[in-house]
Order: sequence, then C-alpha cells, then structure tokens
Amino acid sequence: MTVESSLPFLRLEFGFTALAFPFLALLAIVSCAVVVWSLPRRDAAELMLLIAFALAMSGVLAARSVAAFFLAWEAMSLISAFLVAAQHERRVVRRATLTYLIVAQGGALCVLVALCILAGQAGSPSFSVIAASAGSLPPPLRNAVFALAFLGFGSKAGLLPLHFWLPRAHPVAPANASAMLSGVMLKVAIYGLCLTTLELAAPAPLAWGLALTLLGTVSAIAGVLYALLEHDLKRLLAYHSVENVGIVALGLGVALTARTLGDIPLASLALIAALFHTINHGLFKALLFLGSGVVGERAGTVDLERLGGLWERLVWTAPLFLVGCMSIAGLPPFNGFISEWVTFRSLLAGVAGSPLAVRAVLVAALAGLALTGGLAAACFVKVFGVAFLGRSRDLRHALTERERFGPEPAGMSILAGLCMLLGIVPLLAVTPLASVATTTLGAVPLALPMLSALPVSVAALPFAGALAVVLIATRRRVRGVPTWTCGSPVTAAAQYTATAFARPLEIIFAFLPFGLVDDVARRFAAGMLRLTRRSRALQSGSLRLYLAYAMAAFMIVVVAAR
Repeated sequence: MTVESSLPFLRLEFGFTALAFPFLALLAIVSCAVVVWSLPRRDAAELMLLIAFALAMSGVLAARSVAAFFLAWEAMSLISAFLVAAQHERRVVRRATLTYLIVAQGGALCVLVALCILAGQAGSPSFSVIAASAGSLPPPLRNAVFALAFLGFGSKAGLLPLHFWLPRAHPVAPANASAMLSGVMLKVAIYGLCLTTLELAAPAPLAWGLALTLLGTVSAIAGVLYALLEHDLKRLLAYHSVENVGIVALGLGVALTARTLGDIPLASLALIAALFHTINHGLFKALLFLGSGVVGERAGTVDLERLGGLWERLVWTAPLFLVGCMSIAGLPPFNGFISEWVTFRSLLAGVAGSPLAVRAVLVAALAGLALTGGLAAACFVKVFGVAFLGRSRDLRHALTERERFGPEPAGMSILAGLCMLLGIVPLLAVTPLASVATTTLGAVPLALPMLSALPVSVAALPFAGALAVVLIATRRRVRGVPTWTCGSPVTAAAQYTATAFARPLEIIFAFLPFGLVDDVARRFAAGMLRLTRRSRALQSGSLRLYLAYAMAAFMIVVVAAR
C-alpha cells in the first residue's frame, strides 16, 4: 500500500517482506498473551495504550519507505514512554522516563540520518529502490550508515554500552508493559538492524560483521554478570534482556561475516539462529515479566532478599515461571536451548574454514557464549530457589491466599506452552525460518542433523540421572532429618539469600569494571537532565520572545533555501 504525497520524500509505503514475518508472529503471540493477562485489571486507558503500542510496532514492521518507517518508529517510542510513565507521580518513574526518552530520541535521530543517507544516494525513499542500489553505495557512506544503524537500533535494543535505560525503565513500568517492551519492542529494533545490514546497506564490510559479533559477545557476558549481582527481580530480568539481545547480535554478526566471505549457507544458518533466539527470547522474557508482575502484586515486593516460599501459594505462577527460568537458562527440552545450540553450530561451522582473524573472533564468541550459558543457569537457580522455594523471609510479604487459575495464569500458559512446544518440536520454527533466511540471503542454510531428536535425547540424560538417584535412595532407605543450624532455632533467616548465592561469582569476576559503564551512563543522564532544566528558560511565557523564535526560524529557512 502506498500513500502518495506532493513531496516524494514524505511518501508512505507499506508492505510485508519475508524478514518481517517472524517478528509479526512474535508480536501477535505476545500481544494476545499480555491482553489476556491484563483482563482482571480493567484499566481501559492502559489496555488502549498497549493496543496502540502493538499497532505502532506492526507499522514499523510493515513500513517500506523512509517516512513510513520513521513515523511508525516515533509512534512506537512515544507510546512506550507513556507506558513506562504509567506511575508518573513517583519521582523515580519520571527520571527513568526522561532517561528513556533521551536515549530513544537520540537513537531515532541516528536512524533518520542513516535512512536519509540511503535515500539520498538511491534517489528514492522507497526501501525497494534503496535495496536495489545498495551495492553502489560508496564505502565511506556505507560505514557511516552502519555506524548510525548500530547506534540507533542498538540503543533501542539494549546493546552494551547503550543499555543503561533498560534497568531503569523496566522496574518502574507495569509488568504487562515490561513484557511488551522487552518481549517485542527490543525485537523490533533487532528487525531494524537486520533490515539495514541485510537489505538496505548490504553487503556489510567484514569489519562490521566482526564488530557486531564481538559487541554481541561482550553484551551477553556483561548482561548476565550484571544480572547475577542484581536482587531486584525486574531489574535482573532487564539485564538478561541485554544478555539475550547480545546473543542475537552475535548470530547476526556471524551471518554478516559469512556473507562477506561468500559462505552464504553458513550465513543463512547464522541468520536462522539469530531469528530463532529473537522469537524465543520474546516468549520466555514476556512470560518472566508477567510472572514478576504477579509476584509483585501478591507479595508486595520484587526484592529477592524479602521473598521466599512463593510456590506454596502461587501454585500456578510458580511452575509457569519455572518454565521461563529453564528456557532462558538454555536447558533442554525448552526453546532457549535449541536456539543457543543452533548459534553454537553456526560458530563452529564458521571456525572450520575461516581466515585466522575471523577464526579468532569466532573462537572468542564461542567461549563467551558458553560462559554466558553457565552464568545464566546459575542466575536463575538463584532467582527461582530464593523466591519460590523455602520459606518466606519477611512475614510482611508472606502470602495467605492460595492462587486460583484465571486470566493471569492463562496468559502465562500461552507463552509457557510455546516455550515447551518449540523446545520439543523445534522444526515448527526452524523450517519457516529457513525459508525466510533462504529468501533473504538467496541460499539454503547448512543442514542441522539430529535437530528433531536432539531436545528429547539431551533432556533424557538428566532425567535418567535423577531417576537413578531416586532408585538408589529408595533402595538404601535414606532417612529425612530436621535441618541442623548449630543448635540454634531453625528460622527463615537461616536460608540461603540471593546475596550469599551470588557472592562467590562476584569474587571470581571482581577484576571486571562492573560500575564503569553505569557510571558513564549516570553522568550522561545527569548532564542531560541539567541541560533540560536550563532549557526551560526558553519557555518563559513571553509572546515577544516566541515571535522572535518564529522570526529567527523563518530567516534560517529562507537562508537555507537560497
């Protein structure tokens, strides 16, 4: 569909490409689950904002011209800011919203400049024309477009070091808004990065593919380390978005690198890995945020140090949240395991026949991805064990009423069921994603042997081990005894805390500058806040001053037009 304008640059053109379909499917699934979860709240304004947010994101995915893309992108950003600012009466919410708006508008400016460079070079704002002339883009302009795209889309997706708005915005937003922000909006930013690097400014130089691979690896490791040290459940989940977006960026970087080297089947496989992990992360992260919303509402806090024993009362949320924990930790037979395994396979295939420099980057990415998987598993053992097992650590937050099945568990069940389904039958997603990769890159991806039987066969090993342990324990008649605490009374305070669980890992990684990026981000945000306060002087209420502004703007336009 095309909406003509007297100014060619403002022409609105919409249509769907193969690359947009996985993101549209994720948007539809998560939106339905969030709406079902939100039904008991009966907040018409919030529900309308969520629907408008979903429509704006679908507009971004359908846009096929510069003006259409940017208008939908800005609508998505502004509506999401309203969702973050839902509880604007709190000062911390207002500061988080302003930080988010600063990052969002700075990123939007980078996206607009990149698209304008491409449109100016192609002589048309249509994405189809831009893509057709992408091969003739001069190297300096191509590098500028890639840099701007990484800044614009990477800041919205939460890639390091522009991730600092995520742990500020997610804790203050309602749970359903956080599910949409992390589950879908970050993926729309990934779509923008894929669109630019694979279509509008393709082919990517080798240096940019390697840079994205390294940036994704660093983001994945840093995100999971930050999460390990965090004890606020929603902030912890926000840091895991940084981790998983890093894994997606890693896969996309491998795809760009392989495409530049002429190995299109490997590039298709890496693109499948990136798209599959994008979908999986959207599903289990939305599930976890909705679960955290239930915990926050029922227990009155999301501080892990105050929670405990929630499974006793949250009989529906607890097992569904456990599915999300196992999925994000990459354990079989859940969907997170499959997409990370496909990413591993693409890295291993790339190491085999690559030049030395490329091989070094891919080996580093392999090590980083393996480390990330182990740390993520440790983090969610901490989360689930501390929050849902044991006994309540604070009687003020102890639950008395047993949870009943309703819209909230129903919405979470949709996402949990898909996490299990795509883990057990991954070909349901891999087959259509292979078609998308083939259409986008023009070659059939490398084969994945044993993919259909892998989840069940791998998951059978720990289950067999657990069964053997139970049988041995039954045969030996293992007896149960009360917990011993050196003769002291057994209380909830004797339980393992989140801090105690994370402390050994914190000591191991103490050499890393955890606070450096956050300190820089904090100073940047503080500087922007000071600038906005001082800029209020421009809005003095004086009509003469406003007329002077208008006259100055008119003179600038006249001089520029000449």
